[in-house]
Amino acid sequence: MGVSLAAAVLAIVLLPVPGLAWGHHNQPPPAERAPRGPHGPRNTPLRQQLGPAPLEQLRRMSPEERQRFLDGLPPRQRANIERRLRNYENLSPQEQQRLQRAYDRFRQLPPEQQNAIRQGFRGFAQLPPDRRQALREEMRNLRSMTPADRRKRMASREFQNQYTPEERQIMDQMTQLAPNR
Repeated sequence: MGVSLAAAVLAIVLLPVPGLAWGHHNQPPPAERAPRGPHGPRNTPLRQQLGPAPLEQLRRMSPEERQRFLDGLPPRQRANIERRLRNYENLSPQEQQRLQRAYDRFRQLPPEQQNAIRQGFRGFAQLPPDRRQALREEMRNLRSMTPADRRKRMASREFQNQYTPEERQIMDQMTQLAPNR
């Protein structure tokens, strides 16, 4: 799977989906529930609204449960989630399996490392298109390396001169899920 596809698909899983933390089968006691607005919990920190595996929660819902959940979202957020689900469902079974393995590795990481990876995705999304393309190509190369070779490449003078400190940090964060070759 190409880096751009991998990044896009991993973003489907890693980016927050508000309202899924307390999925249909995991409701907190009424006393713990936040007051509800027309589109979900009100005045609840986003982190508390997130589920451990939002895409998985949506995929496991029956079509009726999914529809009820989506109907309760603001139109823009609903369209974003529906697009992310379609993107995932359009992947080949092999690509879905690779994504699942990456997500399983992500979930095994300590919270600090998970947050670092999320920060990498956010930083990457903020880059201009030409720099994103340059980083995609470099990350494709880095992900094909062993961890030792990856460290050596990232410590090289060429690498240091080619990328800004922020870009190097983004790539370091985003390649943490690369399989050990």
